[in-house]
Amino acid sequence: MRKLAMTMLTLAIWLVLCSGMVSAAGGPATSTSTVTVNNISAFTDAGTDARGISPGTFGSQYGRMLRLTNGDWLAAYTIYDNNGYTRDANGGTRLRVSKSTNNGATWTVVSNISDPGRDLDNAQMVQMPNGDVLLAARSVRWQESYKLYVYKSTNLGANWSYLSTIDQNNGTPGSLGNPDKGVYEPHMGFLADGRLAVFYANEKHVTESPSYSQIISEKISSDGGATWGSEIYAAWDPSNSSARPGMPVWTKMANGKYILALEVCGTQGCNIFSKTSNDGYTWSSGIGTQVPDQLGAPYVLSMSDGRLAIVSNVNTLSFSNDYGTTWYKNDTFPWASSLWASVYQTGPNEIAIMNSASRAGGGNNIQLAFMNVKSTFSYDFNDGNDAGWSKYGGTWTVSGGAYTVSSSSGDKSIVDPYVSLVNYSVEADVKLNNAGQASIIFSAASPSAGADNFIGYAAGIDSGGSVWLGKFNNNFTSLGSASATISTGTNYKLKIVKTNGRIQVFRDGVLKLDQTDTSYSKGTIGLRGGFGNSATFDNVVVTPFLYANDFSSATNPGWTNYEGTWSFSGGTYNMTSGSAPKSILSPLVNNESYTLQADVRINGTGQGSLLWNVQNPGNGADTFKGYGAGIDTGGTVLLGRFNNSYTQLGSASNTIASNVWYNLKVVITGNRMQVYVNNALKIDVSDSTYKNGAIGVRGGFSNNVSFDNLIAY
Repeated sequence: MRKLAMTMLTLAIWLVLCSGMVSAAGGPATSTSTVTVNNISAFTDAGTDARGISPGTFGSQYGRMLRLTNGDWLAAYTIYDNNGYTRDANGGTRLRVSKSTNNGATWTVVSNISDPGRDLDNAQMVQMPNGDVLLAARSVRWQESYKLYVYKSTNLGANWSYLSTIDQNNGTPGSLGNPDKGVYEPHMGFLADGRLAVFYANEKHVTESPSYSQIISEKISSDGGATWGSEIYAAWDPSNSSARPGMPVWTKMANGKYILALEVCGTQGCNIFSKTSNDGYTWSSGIGTQVPDQLGAPYVLSMSDGRLAIVSNVNTLSFSNDYGTTWYKNDTFPWASSLWASVYQTGPNEIAIMNSASRAGGGNNIQLAFMNVKSTFSYDFNDGNDAGWSKYGGTWTVSGGAYTVSSSSGDKSIVDPYVSLVNYSVEADVKLNNAGQASIIFSAASPSAGADNFIGYAAGIDSGGSVWLGKFNNNFTSLGSASATISTGTNYKLKIVKTNGRIQVFRDGVLKLDQTDTSYSKGTIGLRGGFGNSATFDNVVVTPFLYANDFSSATNPGWTNYEGTWSFSGGTYNMTSGSAPKSILSPLVNNESYTLQADVRINGTGQGSLLWNVQNPGNGADTFKGYGAGIDTGGTVLLGRFNNSYTQLGSASNTIASNVWYNLKVVITGNRMQVYVNNALKIDVSDSTYKNGAIGVRGGFSNNVSFDNLIAY
């Protein structure tokens, strides 16, 4: 933690240093609108406070949001509307909570939280399974008393009461300074088993041996925040006690792991670092890996399509398509400067950044900027233009609801702003108007005129009789080709499915190529002509998912079988014999809210099911933890919870015939689970026992089941 006066000076230096940075081209996010959440009026104060801050021009800062289960948003932030506790016994910064019922477009103040004679700040909220809202914050008398409080609201933020203290350090005036010995910046969230965890910056170890000027600590509550367990070291530098990791923000990623973002100001100039953990409470020593282009006070978001987004105090938005392994900058940001920024997903194709924005006359107000981020994309050219496509060579025309290129040397047209996703499919109708080739570009970046001038992949058809796949880095490397009859004047449906480094290429629904390459994880999609030929494209569609498999290939990595006989044949995944055998996918496919579906066929009698949030699987019918939903030829649809035994959560009557395909779909929305058969809702229940794990499929008892078209999205 750094005192605000020092932070503002450091921020000014950062802005000067960063003013000459060159933005990356073609980021996926574009600004759409900005609203003001709170702008507390300036006033004439009695002088500076304990930190040298002028209360009258402070305004409002450090905004953090929470989406409630009813769809409303809460925003909590810090205000200064008094002369401070050194001049007013009841003074100090306070917390204010506002609510939006229209997805952030307008806001209404609903409550204030005060701790008279102390500075409240660093608010952050979670909603419990029973609907209660918890708010964590730090309460300080500088160099004298530091406390991390948890408040509870039972009416969605309208009123608050004290619940617990996470950690604290108390002394006489001045005794906890030089060096400071405080606790700051709590950030709560849920672990896979439903327990509540909190991370915070902790200076209390500075006088111990070994000594650390500041570390990131974690505590876990098993009773909904009423009490907190022992301290866990989450980020610290054993080789340098003055590293000072701070400002922790953490989230569960779509792969089921946890990422912790933090600043390191003592030895790394407040650069941002990140660490990952399989379970959210077991952390290796060290400060992690640096996140480029970010500086001071990070905030990381896991998006529903698997991407990560991160912001900080350096007016830059970055994304990761590989769970934090690499990052890339967006080329725009809504403000010229940022302070205590945070980022949230407000819609399928939208994020919002909350900022303590600078205001005329001094101080800050809380603003919220919305940005469009493409998660899906489709273009049928029926509007008669190619708006949003950037062309690099060739002659491109839109006519008759299609896109035609006369290409001399691999000329291309790409979508900008970028459609940059983790796992996705891209498809288009492709026609060669004369002999030559045409292709779809994907995960592509840094394009320029020239046949091979981009970084990424392409898959295409060639009238010489092939379907091909290659990667580009301003040159071409073949990843494979397959024989196929390709006639001029004929439309072919070309589709690429990219899943965790696996690239499958389909022509007219038939798998032609199946390769693995992890060279490129980010970039947009586009279309590419051949060499001295003409090609026409239509019906370009990009679909994101967490995992997808139509089982066209006999090689399907990542599946672990527990009993039974499993085989891939005829484009299906088949199970025979065994006592409810299961097949579980690794890596984890997980999110707070997602949909899992597959086609299921019972080849005879019995049952077949989908599994999710699976933990600790083993041999045996019920040997795992998690959930399952299935169909049974006895005429039922079932939903149950497993903990090495089975507990039924719901059932419904439904005719299930032998040897007939049924589409089984489970929609997970937080704790709510809805089971559909052929798009008809059959079961709707809630259960909060398991929040993390793998997906899988499960057979019945000594029967034969087939699965197809499995997708999680």
